[in-house]
Amino acid sequence: MEKITKVNQLTLRILLFLVANDLLDTAGQLLMKKGIVHPFNFACPDAFLFWLGLAIYISNFFLWMNILSKVDLSVALPLASSSYILIPVAAVVFLHEYVPPLRWLGLAAIVVGIYFVAQSKSSKGAP
Repeated sequence: MEKITKVNQLTLRILLFLVANDLLDTAGQLLMKKGIVHPFNFACPDAFLFWLGLAIYISNFFLWMNILSKVDLSVALPLASSSYILIPVAAVVFLHEYVPPLRWLGLAAIVVGIYFVAQSKSSKGAP
């Protein structure tokens, strides 16, 4: 009897890890952007935000390695690309950036792509 592995099985736990990955990526990016003005001027309060964002980004790397050990890269990466939508939305809300309509259209195309990837099944062993 062949041993069944859990690798490439998209479980609720992995989906939660992917959501956490996107949220941490978004938080890290926002904090680094906010604190990048004076990252080495430790007297500047915003410098702390840069280093906090970098710490979050580094810890997110280890979460990503855990995700990759459990699911195909071709599935994980498109699903984790939700941060491409979260970051512009958060930048508008928290950094008061302007995102032009054409960029929103591109982000909508990414959402459609994420949907298609989420609906696909693993093609392991397919030619």
